[in-house]
Amino acid sequence: MTLFAFEKTLGLLAMPVGLLWLFLLASAGLCLLRKQRLSAALFLVSALGYALAGNVYLGSALMARLEAGVSPVDVATVAPFDAVCVLGGGTGEDFQGHPEANLAGDRIVLAARLWHAGKVKLLVASGMSRDSVRGVRNLGQETRTLWRGLGVPDAAILVVADPCWNTRDEIAADRRLQARLGWRRVGLLSSAWHLPRALALARKAGLAATPLAADWRGRPHPFQLQLLVPQAMGFLDVQRACWEFLGRRLGR
Repeated sequence: MTLFAFEKTLGLLAMPVGLLWLFLLASAGLCLLRKQRLSAALFLVSALGYALAGNVYLGSALMARLEAGVSPVDVATVAPFDAVCVLGGGTGEDFQGHPEANLAGDRIVLAARLWHAGKVKLLVASGMSRDSVRGVRNLGQETRTLWRGLGVPDAAILVVADPCWNTRDEIAADRRLQARLGWRRVGLLSSAWHLPRALALARKAGLAATPLAADWRGRPHPFQLQLLVPQAMGFLDVQRACWEFLGRRLGR
């Protein structure tokens, strides 16, 4: 083990998440010393569950399972589209309320790359959110602002007017636009881990769309001691994957 890996591991163990994990393990050890086997077992199970919930390797494996069967996009060779519908979720807001790309912002960048490459005539943005103290956020308008900053003109951007609070709403709105505007070849762009569920909803809604994947999360990680410590990246990917599996099960 290198000095760098040792320092990173100690640093992660000193964080709140790491300290709570150490507390659970120490409590299990103390109960064993006192021969309180049931309490020790409960602490050990809690420590194991906590470690798995925040494990980077497990999160990556679950994401890879979600992304299985989804193909990367080759901007240079993909056939042109009449419209590319970009699902909301790639934007956030800064402390002043201005839009910015978040962890899923690769969706927005890939769409802009497709337009600059002459692969799409119209970019379609959608989505609404209530996660701001400033009130309702229009994710479609936020996406428009970022696209304009990336050199995409207003004439090539369409923000869905219908309020879309989830993926099912967005798909339904895109299907109505396809029927009204006569799009023949449509792309559906989202994070790779989210696309299988989005495509299932599209099939139910009658939206014939080509999947365009961005924001890949299921990449393998080399063994690193610090990645065995539960941490934010692991919790994020494990929860995100479980959310997707739950959405598939409920058909939402």
